[in-house]
Amino acid sequence: MEGKKLLTEKNIVIFYIIMFSVGVAGHLIAPLQGLIIPLTPFTLLLLGGITVLISQAVNEKKFLVWFVLTYAATFLIEAAGVKTGMIFGSYQYGDTLGLKVLDVPLIIGFNWVIVILGAVIFAEKFSGNIFVISLLAAVFAVLFDVILEPVAIQLNYWRWEGDVIPLQNYFAWFVISFSAALFYKFMKIEFRSLSPVHYLIAQAVFFIILLAFI
Repeated sequence: MEGKKLLTEKNIVIFYIIMFSVGVAGHLIAPLQGLIIPLTPFTLLLLGGITVLISQAVNEKKFLVWFVLTYAATFLIEAAGVKTGMIFGSYQYGDTLGLKVLDVPLIIGFNWVIVILGAVIFAEKFSGNIFVISLLAAVFAVLFDVILEPVAIQLNYWRWEGDVIPLQNYFAWFVISFSAALFYKFMKIEFRSLSPVHYLIAQAVFFIILLAFI
């Protein structure tokens, strides 16, 4: 059983490598951009969904509660942020991330939940203290956003007023990520695999490569 589990994790890592390699090629090779870039929200949904399913939460009901509430919270905060400009700064979403409700793509909250999940599980490798884990998870999530932001602007995920990324954005995501991670730890959720961590790293590498070339 253990060997089978490890094989499954290895297969999913290979799958990430293949999918993100195709993504890199599709973003950097001009004739493919019109085909690959519009698939972004579907790709995020597919990869994120597989990541959650393959990871096998030990306490699935608790994880579902955390997932739904964290998604709802991040989505509503994003909606308020877009509307007022008071949370992250003044910004608007483009069309790349697909279907929007309240001017916020439905996929954005989903991906942020997966990012935070990967950050928490990764942080658990460094400490057993609930607050240290939450702090590290928030740092990892913000570092991911630092990598993401310049590429996201180029790909029309979103655009900042004056094309300047405000420090307020990173502070807000630190607080949001810390709160979500703390909630996760208080719920005493456990996962059987590191797939969310692998997915977080794969996404980060994807955006680092794009950052170097676009």
